[in-house]
Amino acid sequence: MHKNFYIFLIAFFCCHFFQLNGQELYLKDKLRKATPGDYIVTLQNKTYTFLLIDTFASPEISLEEITVPSQSIQLEGFSWKKWVEQNAPGHTSWVRYVIDTASGHLGDYFSYTKNGWYTIPEGENFLSTLLNLKFYNIPIKERRKVGPPPPSQASDRRPYWQPKLIFEGKVIPGISFEAWRTFWPKDGSELSGKIIEIYLPQTAGLYPSYFPYWLQVSGIVGKAKIHMIDSGKGARGRGAPAKESPLRKAG
Repeated sequence: MHKNFYIFLIAFFCCHFFQLNGQELYLKDKLRKATPGDYIVTLQNKTYTFLLIDTFASPEISLEEITVPSQSIQLEGFSWKKWVEQNAPGHTSWVRYVIDTASGHLGDYFSYTKNGWYTIPEGENFLSTLLNLKFYNIPIKERRKVGPPPPSQASDRRPYWQPKLIFEGKVIPGISFEAWRTFWPKDGSELSGKIIEIYLPQTAGLYPSYFPYWLQVSGIVGKAKIHMIDSGKGARGRGAPAKESPLRKAG
């Protein structure tokens, strides 16, 4: 499965501070607001990742994930929905997996590219770990702002930084975001102990509001950033393979 995308669904500070800061959320709870046909597209390391909500029969949700090199796509006038309907030309991976939104657990996944079932190796189940992380709200006074700070005697009138929300190729103006922080558990992975920050739309709308539209990881040689470059509704993937693999229980 494509690790870069999961490094896109993570947030920023220290455990003791988090405990003092009241508001918290789990992405597995947000995911329960998903609707079949919803999709997001992220960009990281010159790779686009298309993530589609295929079916949702509570508590299980089926997703399809497609990756494609960014140089294979010309974004001007491009339709991700049509691209998927045309079998995603140029894609390098197309997989399907099922998530239990109650536990955040993932079972085996199916690769359409390789036409077979595969088990996620122990220690590489990034999405399951991410969905079960407890995020804490970043107070507005601690949010970063746009531009350089003013002189020491001047009042700071800079606006707070917000990511763009793009829905079906168009920037939607006036969307406010909430910022959340956490840190990855010390599990020996490449994200072990790293500080994470995510941005989610403050209010629901026509756009998918349960995915982070911006995610950054601190502590990797600078900051690794993954941002959403499009989102939408009404997409259709390949659907369930001939025989759906049941979820394996954790432990």
